[in-house]
Amino acid sequence: MILLSSNAQQIFWLARYLTRVQYLCSQFPFQADDAAKKYANAFALGEHDAASLNTLVQDAQHFASFAQQFSCAKDNIQDLRGVLSAKSYAELNQLIKNASENSLDICDVVSECHEILEAEAQDIFLFFMLGQYVEQLDRQLRLKQDTQVTLNQLDQVIDLLTQLGWSGVKAAWQQLHILPNSINFYHFSDHIQHLFEVDV
Repeated sequence: MILLSSNAQQIFWLARYLTRVQYLCSQFPFQADDAAKKYANAFALGEHDAASLNTLVQDAQHFASFAQQFSCAKDNIQDLRGVLSAKSYAELNQLIKNASENSLDICDVVSECHEILEAEAQDIFLFFMLGQYVEQLDRQLRLKQDTQVTLNQLDQVIDLLTQLGWSGVKAAWQQLHILPNSINFYHFSDHIQHLFEVDV
């Protein structure tokens, strides 16, 4: 199967949303006010303590909540009906139907979604890994966490993408790899988005 750029983009964003929720699950409930404030500041949420941040991420109407982030992932899964294997789509669809807006339900489902997608075809999983590592790097730069492992993982993914004809991404990636900061990250992200919008 030839993977269209639009499908690759949906897989990429599905991975980003699932990875985003999965990290939030690993931190929730926030216990320390300092850690909660650091997270809130990194994502421009405006909360100043653990209690208020815990309330915010459980508010189904807020864009940064479990429910809203998971809703974006659900939309991507629906759009990939003709791309994912019938088995994977059926399993994912059942999982998202079973998940309520409850944060614990969503956290359980997100982990299972990851496992199902890891078994997909190589080209599908390649763009899933790209989204996963880009999201991890975004979060690590925002929170000033160590980026080395993610940079090494992304380096391997970029090499595979280059072999698929995505040679245009190499220069932007090399700039980010040499100097991993927010400016180079956004330049790299914009470049990926541009490639999704043209035939590669």
